[in-house]
Amino acid sequence: MLAMALFAAACSVNRGSDASCATPFEEPTTHRYATIDGVASELNSLDVYASPTAENCPVLVWVHGGAWQLGDKETRATTVKAEHFVSQGFVFVSVNYRLAANDNDVRWPDFGDDVAAAVSWIIENGHDIGADPAKASVIGHSSGAHLVSIVATNPDLLGANGHRRSDLTCIISLDSVSYDLTDEPRWETDIIELAFPTPEAKQDGSPTLEAVAHPVGADGPPFLVVTRGRPQRLESSRDLAEAIIDGGGRADVVDVSPYDHRQVNLQLGVADEAVITPVVDDFLRRCR
Repeated sequence: MLAMALFAAACSVNRGSDASCATPFEEPTTHRYATIDGVASELNSLDVYASPTAENCPVLVWVHGGAWQLGDKETRATTVKAEHFVSQGFVFVSVNYRLAANDNDVRWPDFGDDVAAAVSWIIENGHDIGADPAKASVIGHSSGAHLVSIVATNPDLLGANGHRRSDLTCIISLDSVSYDLTDEPRWETDIIELAFPTPEAKQDGSPTLEAVAHPVGADGPPFLVVTRGRPQRLESSRDLAEAIIDGGGRADVVDVSPYDHRQVNLQLGVADEAVITPVVDDFLRRCR
C-alpha cells in the first residue's frame, strides 16, 4: 500500500484579517494574463472573485476541465466554488486557456503554457487583486487536474515565466483520467491523441514522469490527489503520489467513491456537502 505523507502541523497559510478576506464578493473582475497573436483575449483571461476589502489574502486558482478541448472559467459550479472559498478567506481565481480542436493547431504544450502564464501573472500581480503572491495554491478538475499537476511537476512551464514550482503553496488535483499519458487508458485514447499527438508530447506532458525526472523535493508544494472510479484510475493517482514522495515531496491520495467524475466537480463547495469539500478544506488548512 502506498505510504502517504500526512500533514499534521497547523496551517501556516497566514491569511489577512478575516474582515478583509472572508466577506462576500460582489462581481468578479476579468483580467488578461497574456497576449498571443491570433488568440482571442477571452482564452487568455482570468476572473478574480474577492472580498471588496481583500488585502494580503491567500489565493486559490481554479483550472476547469473538459478534455483539453471544452470548458470555460465562468460556470454556475465555478461561482459555487468561489462563494465557498472566498468565505474561507481566499481570493478565488478562475482561469481560461487555449483549447485543442480538430480545426485548430492548439496542442500540448499550449494549454500548459497558458496555465503557467496565468499562475505567474497572479504571483506577479497578486497585491493588485487583494492576494498575497507568496500564498498561491492551484486546484483543477479532470483535464484541469492534469494541468495543475503538470505545472507543479514540469519545471520548464513556470520556469519560462521566471518562476519555480516552490513558488506554489498547495496543489489539488481532482480526478484526472491519467497522470502518465504514455500509458493511455484505452477508453480515452482519442481525447489524448488530439491534445498530445506525439510520443514526445505525451512524455513531456505526463506529471508522473516529470515528477520522476525532476523531483519536486521537500521545498515543493504538497499535493492532494483526489480520485475515484476504475482501478486503473486509482492506480494512476497512487503512482503520481508515490513519484512525488519518492522524490522527497509530499502527497496525499483520497478516494471519494461513490462520487462519479461529474460529481467531483459539481459537489465541491456546495453547502453542507460532506464527501469532497471537507477533504479539500482540511488539506488547505494543513498544507504548508
